[in-house]
Amino acid sequence: MRKYLLIVPEATAPAGLIGETLIGEGAIYDAVMPVERHASHAPFNYPGIPNQVADYAGLIVLGGPMSANETDKHPFLAETMSLIQEFAAADRPVLGICLGAQIIARAFGGEVYRMDRLESGFYTMNVTPEGQSDPVFAALGDQVTSFQNHFEAVRDIPGAVPLATGGACPIQAFRIGRATYATQFHPEVTIDIVRDWIRKFGTAFTNDEPRLLTDLDRQFRENFARHRTQCQLLVRNWMVLSKVP
Repeated sequence: MRKYLLIVPEATAPAGLIGETLIGEGAIYDAVMPVERHASHAPFNYPGIPNQVADYAGLIVLGGPMSANETDKHPFLAETMSLIQEFAAADRPVLGICLGAQIIARAFGGEVYRMDRLESGFYTMNVTPEGQSDPVFAALGDQVTSFQNHFEAVRDIPGAVPLATGGACPIQAFRIGRATYATQFHPEVTIDIVRDWIRKFGTAFTNDEPRLLTDLDRQFRENFARHRTQCQLLVRNWMVLSKVP
């Protein structure tokens, strides 16, 4: 049975639909929560961010409210960058979501920058020509619909292949090498996850995007089915990249 490692920087940003898909495909995963100092496989003895690939088939780094540039404030960010490099060097697949994508960008020499405003809500983005021939993104079609929630974005990543674009930032998804993938959008979210964000972070989100309060139910009603299907396709195709039995 394949086992994956998940880094979860924020308790209200769990694996969601990504975890559901992993389990549905017969895999299991360990979740490490560096801010809360908890790990699903060692709840009473927090092991920290692993520094080796071990027997994991792949690595997933999820989202959080901090900036990937805040390595002095959050040491786990630099530790996660090193772990991403270890997985890439071992040719094991990596998937970064939002903050996770920004950590990947930093790990490979790219820039993480502050946007003019929060980008939040469902957006439909264009899959690039490179994405339409990519082993993970090709199955998504010409467009991908998913939920956004970020103040920062990425650019100038050496060797990165752009896979999706649109919305408020030019790079919505990218690949580095054979099997390191990153999405600025959140394929994992459910409406309950977003409601938890609103409860915890409140006006930090809703001042810039009041529709999170007034329009959230409609957005999920109209977009969730496609969002979930595309998440499942993305994760299944990413899992195929693993060479671990």
